Amino acid sequence: MWALGNTEVLVLVELWMEHSEALFPKGYGGKDVNGICVTYLDSNAVGCIHSYMKNNTNNISLEHHQILQKSRDDLASILKYLDDEPLQYFSRLHDICSLIIVEASIT
Repeated sequence: MWALGNTEVLVLVELWMEHSEALFPKGYGGKDVNGICVTYLDSNAVGCIHSYMKNNTNNISLEHHQILQKSRDDLASILKYLDDEPLQYFSRLHDICSLIIVEASIT
């Protein structure tokens, strides 16, 4: 079971549920923003997040932790170039990565 505080777990689960139901922003498939392919960025981050959430523990592999750190940094570097729906989508993904990075135990 997750060792996160109840508030952090609730926030993480809520953000993940919202993100899981969201469509990838129209017009952004294969698009580079600030030199970063957002499709690749999204698939890497979502794959690691999905594994973390599926495990229902507070543990994450070193490899997935590193991928989420890189994803968070890349997301931070593109957010200022986005607005509206794409900004909301990628901001939420950034927040999810940040929560997991801070709270997860590397195994």
